[in-house]
Amino acid sequence: MPSLTDRLSLRLRSFVLKLAAAGLIFAIVPVLLYQRFGAAEAERNALLLRLVQDQGRFAGEAVAPLLDRFSPREADRLAAQVNRLAAGGLSVKVLFRPAIPGPAHFLLVASAPETGAEQARAAMARLVASGVLASLDRSCAGNAPLALRLPAASASSAGGELLTYLAPHATRRGCWVILAAQPAGTLAERTIGRPYWRMPEVRLAAAIYLLMAVLVLSIFTDAGRNLRRFRNAARALGRGEPDVSFVAGNRVPELAEAAAEFDAMVATLRRAEGLLRQAAEENAHALKGPLAVISQSLEPLRRAIPPDEVRAQRSLEIIAQSVERMDGLVAAVRRIDETIANLIDRPRRRVDLSALLERLGQGYARLAAERSVGLDLRLAPGLVVTGSEDLLETIAENLLDNALDYAPPGSRIGLDLHAEGDGARLCVLDQGPGVAEGELGRIFDRHQSRRPKGADEPDAHYGLGLWLVRRNAEAMGGRAWAGQGPDGGLVVSVSLPLAR
Repeated sequence: MPSLTDRLSLRLRSFVLKLAAAGLIFAIVPVLLYQRFGAAEAERNALLLRLVQDQGRFAGEAVAPLLDRFSPREADRLAAQVNRLAAGGLSVKVLFRPAIPGPAHFLLVASAPETGAEQARAAMARLVASGVLASLDRSCAGNAPLALRLPAASASSAGGELLTYLAPHATRRGCWVILAAQPAGTLAERTIGRPYWRMPEVRLAAAIYLLMAVLVLSIFTDAGRNLRRFRNAARALGRGEPDVSFVAGNRVPELAEAAAEFDAMVATLRRAEGLLRQAAEENAHALKGPLAVISQSLEPLRRAIPPDEVRAQRSLEIIAQSVERMDGLVAAVRRIDETIANLIDRPRRRVDLSALLERLGQGYARLAAERSVGLDLRLAPGLVVTGSEDLLETIAENLLDNALDYAPPGSRIGLDLHAEGDGARLCVLDQGPGVAEGELGRIFDRHQSRRPKGADEPDAHYGLGLWLVRRNAEAMGGRAWAGQGPDGGLVVSVSLPLAR
């Protein structure tokens, strides 16, 4: 039985475990990266926002002194200052709302880098659409730097502007507002307010990662599915289904050679099984003929030799016994070859083992009574196994014959059949002398017999009974073993898989 370390090592090499581990890793890594990248994005955006807001604040403070003493004559000076600030990459707009009774609107006094009436109107339209003017209209006394993405300059433009500084500046003539924005295309405009996962580089990396995960997991799943196809093909072969091929069930090109080798191995085993059965038949037929001739030739010799020729009569008797023994050996060898062939090509018929043992048990009960031995039958009904009725009869007959040979008069033999897990367990228990613990494994070896030789049956047994029991059980996918009886004697158990 494999140790705990061996079982653990086998589990760690499991395809299913590795597939689950790979799937878990591919699922956890994006979560960890998302959290880490999210934190890094927040820190980066905060830093960039602080930098661009400082840049906008400096621009606003540079314009503010001109607003306190503004007059139409100062318009050119204000425009020149705005243009100088815009040369550093900013978009600067100066708005004014006069302090007059009744409703008043903001007027665009200076703007850069826009030039011309059309661009000025477009700039005001973007400010109105963004809602910035509405908030300034409600309060023109604050000074709150903020970040806001404004709509693009035109329908064909990409992106927008990032408002980095908005400073209302109140004077006795009205309310001035300086707007400083990062134009479309700058690093701040492309970064702040946009999730990192929307960046083309991140999306490309995510697509590559997803493709890699699909490829790796598909390798495991394809290999696992192909192994299940091989398993199903092997089970179909075990059930005796025709036209089963590993090559036909293979879907992985790298396993094509292995599948072809499996098919070749199955074909070789089937040929070997057929040749073995053929050889058993031919050998038995070839040997039976000469033995029959020898046996028939003994009768004329017995009549020709006078009864007082003791040595000659004794020689004839020895020849007759040897011929009989040779005939038994030929039959035994044939059974051995057939049993080995059954190991290669397992029998696959459904057999009601309970009914078979019930029928055999009734016949052996009478035989046991003649020897003053009792036979107790404890058979669970309806147990059906997959195998051969001949092989099962051989198992039961050899076990019962073995028990009867060793059971002393007045004792009892137990024949027990019950379900155990996915199999049926057959046990035969006698109250004979038993077998030493160290010899239990050897009693299933070929030509191992511990029966005492009878005076009239020298070498009557060939030591094949329990060997046939184990081999027949293995031929049907089961096993056989022996142990000590609870009250002495020997108990031989056979486990066979139940039919589906």
